Amino acid sequence: MKLIPKTNRSRLMLLLLIAALSILAYFTWKQVATPEANAGDEAAAQQLWTCPMHPQIIRSEPGFCPICHMELVLLRTPHEHDPETGEPVFTDGADPEMQAVDEGAGAGAPDPGTRNDRLLVRVEPSVIQRIGLTTEIVVKRTIAREIRAVAHVDFNETAQTIVNSRVSGWVEQLYVNYTGQLVTRGQPLAGIYSPELVSTQQEYLDLHRRLDEARAREASPVAIEDLEQLLAAARRRLALWQISEAQIRAIEQRGQVSRLLTLYSPYAGSVVEKHVVQGARITEGMDLFRIVDLSTVWAYAHIPEKDIPFVRQGLAVRLIATQLAGEEYSGQVSFIFPFIDSDSRDLKIRVSVPNPGFRLKPGMFATVVFRNQLPGEHLVIPSTAVIRTGTRDVTFVYLGNGAFEPREVTVGVDDGEGNFQIIEGLSEGEAVVVSGQFLLDSESRIQEAIRSLQSRGASGSAAGGHQH
Repeated sequence: MKLIPKTNRSRLMLLLLIAALSILAYFTWKQVATPEANAGDEAAAQQLWTCPMHPQIIRSEPGFCPICHMELVLLRTPHEHDPETGEPVFTDGADPEMQAVDEGAGAGAPDPGTRNDRLLVRVEPSVIQRIGLTTEIVVKRTIAREIRAVAHVDFNETAQTIVNSRVSGWVEQLYVNYTGQLVTRGQPLAGIYSPELVSTQQEYLDLHRRLDEARAREASPVAIEDLEQLLAAARRRLALWQISEAQIRAIEQRGQVSRLLTLYSPYAGSVVEKHVVQGARITEGMDLFRIVDLSTVWAYAHIPEKDIPFVRQGLAVRLIATQLAGEEYSGQVSFIFPFIDSDSRDLKIRVSVPNPGFRLKPGMFATVVFRNQLPGEHLVIPSTAVIRTGTRDVTFVYLGNGAFEPREVTVGVDDGEGNFQIIEGLSEGEAVVVSGQFLLDSESRIQEAIRSLQSRGASGSAAGGHQH
């Protein structure tokens, strides 16, 4: 076997050593450089851009706002963590001291289907003072509301009557000469001459005289009974023609007929309709007068839908007549209409009001005022604590240590004093933000947009992944 010279053998060993060191250096560089490159790529992929004027616009690359065409600005930088919890945070470039913390994020977060997806907005104490964030406690108490509504006065429909004639004849006397005339109960309205009525009265007097004569001569019981039946029939005809018992007794006492049938007013009130003049010929059943009792009037008011829970039948009401130097009258809700006006979207109610002296006039405008409270106690917060977006109502709950949680709530009635009833979403004793919450709302909207974009990106990555 031929031996390799010593000089050549040394050169070969040197070459092998250089090759081994090169391979070692290559793998060492790959292990160090690759994570940095991957981290840089991941950071670039995680960068988001937003519009300063429209924070709901979130893009994964630079560009321009589709609404105002402003250039998008960098929204967040990667690898930031909350200093207290270590959770990832996303810093709004507009205010680096305000952070939105996603409680569902982080390496140790559970499966997205089971994690707590609450959004928390953390604010530095200096920022809380600078933007004027203030809170109030959610309390539980009764809710009362004073309601004022414009009303118009009208007639009491149950205190109206039509005076008509039940006989044909002529109006020989007219005691009420004009529409609107005030009358008292029992006041004469008109005197009517009716030949038929005069004839029936005469028939009644004749039968009454014959019955007296039959009893005087002790006629047979059958004859007396026949006369009594005929007299009763004549008496009924007179009653049907509006001849009162007092008038019939007066005819008996005088022994002569009354030429005119006098019509009397059944109510104290106003003659709102008059259809006859003196000397006019009238027919049976003809309407002569319409009289309205004004001792009680009705007032109709329209209540907005939001105030309907405070209205109930029998509720005491004050009616203020501004045209009468602010005179006040007491009444009550006598009827609530069973439907909402489709045009005005309000509820019509009727108030019954005593009207001494007939001072309240039908057609007059007035103001009705009443106060009522909902049964039981309810959660109440200031109305300024609620952000109404049109699709939902949101309030921010202060959790302490500068953390605020946006909470969707169900709002009930407004008490008219700057407070809302809360039906769902809050608990008694929690603190809600009542001023400065719009800045928190803007930050939470940015975080929601980020989450939505990440969700779409995660879905796309899962769909595009390769299978082994």
